[in-house]
Amino acid sequence: MIKLIVSDLDGTLLDHSKKVSPREQAALKKVKEADILLCLASGRMNVEMQQVLEEIGHRAYSVSQNGAFIHLEDGSFLKSQLFEPELAYQAYQLLQDFDVVKIVCSGEANYITHLTPASDDVQSRTFRPFILKEDIQQSLKADLPICKISTFGDIHILLTLKALMEEKLGDQVELFISDKDCLDIMPRQVSKGNSLLALIAQLGLKPEEIACIGDSFNDVSMFGITPHSYAMKGAHPEVKQQANYHVESVAEAVEHVFAYNEKYMSEQKGSTIL
Repeated sequence: MIKLIVSDLDGTLLDHSKKVSPREQAALKKVKEADILLCLASGRMNVEMQQVLEEIGHRAYSVSQNGAFIHLEDGSFLKSQLFEPELAYQAYQLLQDFDVVKIVCSGEANYITHLTPASDDVQSRTFRPFILKEDIQQSLKADLPICKISTFGDIHILLTLKALMEEKLGDQVELFISDKDCLDIMPRQVSKGNSLLALIAQLGLKPEEIACIGDSFNDVSMFGITPHSYAMKGAHPEVKQQANYHVESVAEAVEHVFAYNEKYMSEQKGSTIL
């Protein structure tokens, strides 16, 4: 029986205006009334995810910054994993010759050295403004705690950058194309999937008791831990190949979960009678 539903935000639960549609809100209300747990898993900061939950009047577990942070349903902190300062500095150094927007992410803030029209466009997609920090490189050496470096730009430039990162730091970092114009650089072994495994262990759940919904490459690690994996139909073909089901919306996935649970309960009832 599925006891926890995990949903990505951008491209999955949120629409293009960064809102949860009435249809999705109705589905989440049904989830709450059935006492099924909810977890949001996103590349966004926890504070942004809590803002979404507050707007729709829901509570949920949180796997934020692509798995760097885990928060419980009451908002309390469970676990985090940050970059080692020297590794963060090395990764940032490799970005210098690339014409991309470079964002350094901590748990609750996104730092940038300067603003440009390109960074303004990226900032419009966030819930919190970037914090200007001209001395980012020096701060990384001075132990500025960060969990992720996000780069935004032309996908061909990002793929070239990804190849360079794999060549120079491949055994030390995780690399995700998390949007059509975004490459996320994470410490090794940090992913949504790994953090979900830690969360369900805390909750006493089994992988087959959760369902995961997403649309991007940073969601693939979630798909790999449960048979109940749902990719959005608009996702990249390689992402959809990793999921067992394809859906138009979170609401459709929720209906599938309820149908699965009803069948499971019926089968359990039948076996008990026998």
